[in-house]
Amino acid sequence: MKKIIILTLTLATLTFLGCEDYMDISPKGKVIPETIDHYQELMSNRNKFQIGPTNMFQLSDEIVMYDDEINRLFTKIIETENTYLFRDHIYLSTDDPDSDWESLYGQIYVCNVVLDNIDHAEGNNEELRKQVKGEALAQRAHAFFWLINLYAKQYDNTTSATDLGVPMPVEADVNATLERTTVQAVYSLIENDLLEAEKVLPLTPEFNYRPSKPGVQGLLAKMYLNMGKFDKALEYANKSLSEYSFLYDYKAFDFHPFMPKFMGPFTWPNVVIDDKEAVWGRSPSFPFPYTVAVYITDELKALYDEGDRRYYFSFIEASMFGPNLHGPSIIAPGLRHRSGIHTAELYLIRAECNARLGNAAAAINDLNTLREKRFNEGAFVAYPTDLSSDEALNLALKERRVELFLDGQRLFDLKRFNKEPRFAKTITRTFKGETYTIEPDDENYVLAIPKKVIALNPKIEQNPRAGRN
Repeated sequence: MKKIIILTLTLATLTFLGCEDYMDISPKGKVIPETIDHYQELMSNRNKFQIGPTNMFQLSDEIVMYDDEINRLFTKIIETENTYLFRDHIYLSTDDPDSDWESLYGQIYVCNVVLDNIDHAEGNNEELRKQVKGEALAQRAHAFFWLINLYAKQYDNTTSATDLGVPMPVEADVNATLERTTVQAVYSLIENDLLEAEKVLPLTPEFNYRPSKPGVQGLLAKMYLNMGKFDKALEYANKSLSEYSFLYDYKAFDFHPFMPKFMGPFTWPNVVIDDKEAVWGRSPSFPFPYTVAVYITDELKALYDEGDRRYYFSFIEASMFGPNLHGPSIIAPGLRHRSGIHTAELYLIRAECNARLGNAAAAINDLNTLREKRFNEGAFVAYPTDLSSDEALNLALKERRVELFLDGQRLFDLKRFNKEPRFAKTITRTFKGETYTIEPDDENYVLAIPKKVIALNPKIEQNPRAGRN
């Protein structure tokens, strides 16, 4: 089979500078994509489309870091400190790349290449043509979902039509110089792309990092939850779980008796494509955001009930990098963190939506279904089903924290909960003798557009900053 051209994406593409010198798409002995199969191969690049973001892991109220230990980090010490303290900028120089921004826009560029050309690509397999187009729409939507939730304000139906979003390229034009669009415009594109993809994608993907109908429905549920459209989130969580609802039983796993615990539980799936709970698998590029010099707060620790194997598998005496100074080491059981769409999260989305919509018993049933798979033999105690909707909602949000702690998504929950006075939260950090207070309306819940991006494209407006340097 002919080889496909390698698309070398550098910052000009990702910041829409409009300068061909920064991008190499010349063939150099390789074949420009022409056939349906060629475009399918572009969408099959696991190294590109399996990658999720990492910047949000330290932007959480659930972790503690200490200044006497931060130098044990083996990479990005300054950037990690900046993130943990919600400073104005994670990356301080115009020379510093933001890997999340670049990788996500890199995914969008490849999707746009496919979408620009797939309708006229050579070949007669029309079903495959539709599927490839659906994959490109879905992967573009997934990348935009991360970008809009990292670099823009929380969705608010009263202000999103004017709130600054992110640049929204919908064509693979290396000369385009794009400004930021609105939050509403980006969400509308995400929704439209996913609804179109849902029509043509298969029920079961060849590999779980590729989008499928249940995966797209799961992302729609997550998107609608984030928008506060709980009836729609419930509808799509139901659709996805009706197609695929597998949960691991954590009683089936344990640490190997003759191996160090930092190797993870014996036979636990340690690559994304082997994770049977992944409806649409992704994982951040950096595998150890919490392993060294990061601890859980006492508040989070108190949420774990006795016999909960989620705690047992995630907190060990020492990691592969040695013991921490202030307590147990945090590991992800499969030595990786999840950032895609997983069945456990869909159960939690459905439970939260049912509780908010007054269906308390249905919410509790989903929580019990999940929890029964997560406890030691004989330790599981079912939640009663005769609770009020508010009681069910509080339990759903508690289980969300316990189940999703290692997935790095707490930032997005904080942003949406800060819109509800009863759930809004003030975060306090003490570091190097200084106290930092992050109020619910803090500007730095929205990440700064990378300085490198703005230096190359001054038309991109910076987010307001809190003045925390």
